[in-house]
Amino acid sequence: MKRVGSLLTSLALGAGLLVAGASPAAADAYDCRTWYKSSTTAAGTCVSGTGEFRVYTRCNRPWAQDYTVYDPTWRRVGTTSTAICYSGGKPYGAGIQVH
Repeated sequence: MKRVGSLLTSLALGAGLLVAGASPAAADAYDCRTWYKSSTTAAGTCVSGTGEFRVYTRCNRPWAQDYTVYDPTWRRVGTTSTAICYSGGKPYGAGIQVH
């Protein structure tokens, strides 16, 4: 009978740890949007949550391979993040990466 009680206690503690471990994910940045700030720059912001985020975009270069750029800095909620295409690239397909 002691083994059954011990097993049930272990299961209850394990379930409690799973629930506690899930709470930081709720802190991720959300309520985000992106836009094109200029012909070479994608921008974005998140207005809710407490995590960090950054903008990324694909860049189209005529006569060359497309590439992806990320804002090198993780930003706090409520600020603006930008990703800049270089070498004549034009941004398209912007998105937000949360951290």
